[in-house]
Amino acid sequence: MKQKIGLLVMAYGTPETEADLMPYYTSIRRGYAPTEAEVAVLKQRYDAIGGLSPLAAITKGQAELLAKQLNEASDSIEYELFIGHKHMAPFIEDAVTAMHEAGLTEAVAIVMAPYFSMFATASYFERAKRRAARYGMTIGEVTAWNEEPEFLAYWSRALQATLETVKESKVGVIFTAHSLPYHVIHMGDTYPQMVEATAQRIAAEVGLTEYAMAWQSAGVRGDWLTPDVAEVTRQVAQHVEAIVYVPIGFVCDHLEILYDNDIACKALCEELNVMYQRVPMPNTDAVFVKAMAQAVRRLPIKDEVKA
Repeated sequence: MKQKIGLLVMAYGTPETEADLMPYYTSIRRGYAPTEAEVAVLKQRYDAIGGLSPLAAITKGQAELLAKQLNEASDSIEYELFIGHKHMAPFIEDAVTAMHEAGLTEAVAIVMAPYFSMFATASYFERAKRRAARYGMTIGEVTAWNEEPEFLAYWSRALQATLETVKESKVGVIFTAHSLPYHVIHMGDTYPQMVEATAQRIAAEVGLTEYAMAWQSAGVRGDWLTPDVAEVTRQVAQHVEAIVYVPIGFVCDHLEILYDNDIACKALCEELNVMYQRVPMPNTDAVFVKAMAQAVRRLPIKDEVKA
């Protein structure tokens, strides 16, 4: 009989109805309710991408494919999937409780964010472990998976294919990831170095000798990591005819990609008279999901992989 353990997939969460906008925004702001004007701006952004974000549906698809890949490859373990969100129900704590109610005493957890960050991903694991402690449940942590060969393979392949579409033009490449507040960087968060090292490896794989790194989707309060993607776009646009954006800090199509890149960055490119191109997001690409599966299997759980 296979050993049954929980597979806890944790994600940021997103509103699934218009009624979710206020509680979602309140959660993001650590319990402080936004103004009606701030909610209106958020709604306008969702409206601009055709309604609410596809994030929840894509996360579910990624998680289900991850569980499928793990179970098909294992002779000794059966992974039972649970999804928990940071800012929307079902919350991380709800998922851990559901695992306990299912009779599970051991689980592995992974965040749908490939890089470890004290500010971002660490809080997911803290919440999961805090709830698990109530039940005497142990949870193994996949703290990062950006160095998995399949992760790099997806982005290298996708970037190469996108570059082929603009090969007749003089092209600039901008790698992007979500910005972080500067105070977290000053605390020693290594997230920027991890992202930059990954960009360097992907660039080397496709033979790029020149590229830029930029940070996007910063919050509206406080000082955030720079240079911002708009600033970098203006600099790169002075020397090229087309710009290819490579959002290696994200894992699927959602508001930060569909609005911050495909609307805001595209509009800026049009203003600067350069062509806008973006590398397709991984979403449920099987090779990309395999990067997560490989990272899960590296945890110290005896899992005999099928030949």
